[in-house]
This record gives sequence, structure tokens and C-alpha cells, in this order.
Amino acid sequence: MEQFLDFIFGIQWWQWLLAMSCLAGLYYVLAAYALPFLKGVQDEHAEQTERQRQEKEEQEKAEDRRKREADRKKHLKTIPSGPLEPANLPKAVVTVRNRNLAVSPDQETVFGTQRGVAVPIMARGVSRHHAKVRPEPRGYVLYDLVSETGTFVAGQRIDSKVLADGDHIRIGPVELVFRVIQKPDGR
Repeated sequence: MEQFLDFIFGIQWWQWLLAMSCLAGLYYVLAAYALPFLKGVQDEHAEQTERQRQEKEEQEKAEDRRKREADRKKHLKTIPSGPLEPANLPKAVVTVRNRNLAVSPDQETVFGTQRGVAVPIMARGVSRHHAKVRPEPRGYVLYDLVSETGTFVAGQRIDSKVLADGDHIRIGPVELVFRVIQKPDGR
């Protein structure tokens, strides 16, 4: 064997053994100190990548909010407001959580969480000014005020809809029922 090592490497066997021992020791030193350092660098890189992803996601959310708010303002301009045309409408109510609340035939009725609205609905997913019922010559018209979770009539999301007696309205998680309590001819 000694002759083989001398022939192949040109070194004595004990020199070869010493070199291999040094390489093994160097390997263990690197494993003990360099690998944790490299792991730390890798973890730091992963954290930085995650931070960048979160920042990008937050920027996208902020851009979406700005776009939604611009769309909301644009859509709100298309919803009629201001003085009402005379509408000879029957009296009506909405039933919210077993409470009947009057819907005025002379003014708009606003639904939402903000203090002072005609129909307060305190629930998660309901906007401050979520929807409104506006009496018009064609009948009571329900308008969604570009709420985030939407307004639904009979399971269909609406922007506006003329309400009929018995319509089921969903605002956020809350179900409401629209009822006409006096027919147009006074009965």
C-alpha cells in the first residue's frame, strides 16, 4: 500500500493520513460555524423576500382601496338624491330582526351602522351608509350605496331595484323584509 501511495501521490502514507485528518477537521469546523452562518443568511433572505411581498400586497390593497373609492364616488353621483318628486306611494315598513321600521313615502330611508340613519343595522359587513330606499313615482327604489359587501334582493346583488311587497333584502349578514302596509287605493 505504501508503494501504491508513493507511486500515485508521491507522498508517504503518514503524510497522506495527516492531510486527510486535516481535511476532516476543516470539514467539521466549517459544518459547526459556516453552516449556521449560511442558514442565517438564508433565513434573512427569506424574511426580506417575505417583507417585500407583504409591502407589495399592501401597496396593491391601497391601490384597490383608492380605485374602489374613486368608483364609489363616481357611482354615487349617478344615484339620485336631493328633493323628491311627489310620489303617491302607500305606507311601507322593513322588518329587521323582528322589528318593523317605517319607510317614509316622503323622504329617503338610509340603512347602515352610522348613528342617526333611519334603519340602524349593527353588524359586521355593514357599511356606515350601506343602502337607501328612495320613494320615486315608479315606487320605492332600493339603491346600494357602493357598499363593500353589497346589497341583495332575492339573492341577487343589486345596484338599484324597485321594491315589491314581500321582497327579501340582505345587507351584510342581516335579512330584512320589505312590506307594503297600505295599498295605493287606501285599503
